[in-house]
Amino acid sequence: MEKQMVQCEDGRRRQARIHGEPKQEGDFRIWKAGVRLKGKHVAGEAWYSHKTKTWYFLADPDGRHTHLMERLNAQLKEESIRQLQAQLKVLESRHLIEQKKIAEHRAAMQALEAEIDATRDKIVKLEAGAPLESDRPLEYSRNVKRH
Repeated sequence: MEKQMVQCEDGRRRQARIHGEPKQEGDFRIWKAGVRLKGKHVAGEAWYSHKTKTWYFLADPDGRHTHLMERLNAQLKEESIRQLQAQLKVLESRHLIEQKKIAEHRAAMQALEAEIDATRDKIVKLEAGAPLESDRPLEYSRNVKRH
């Protein structure tokens, strides 16, 4: 029997008692193990990651006293879900703001494209020999008297 510090499902680090022969599954080696939680022995498996060199403990759903770990795990999971939902709400509001900005920029871009097309049309008309026309009608000067 060997002892290792493991990362439990509820996010806490505990000392696990590891025993038996390991089996290989992907990048993990897995042993039968148990941890102490609230004075009780919780049965499960110790998983060792070759990639991260980290030990994890997963409670056996059919093992003894796993309900203790499940309650803590459920509380942690609910809190994590609440935090992620709050983060999602912030991201969705930022997404909406960015969509509005895109719509405004799209409208500005279309107005610029229309102005570019109008300017190109004027250039074509001038090259063809048409007189340059003002966009506004002629206005009288203040100094000119009208009858």
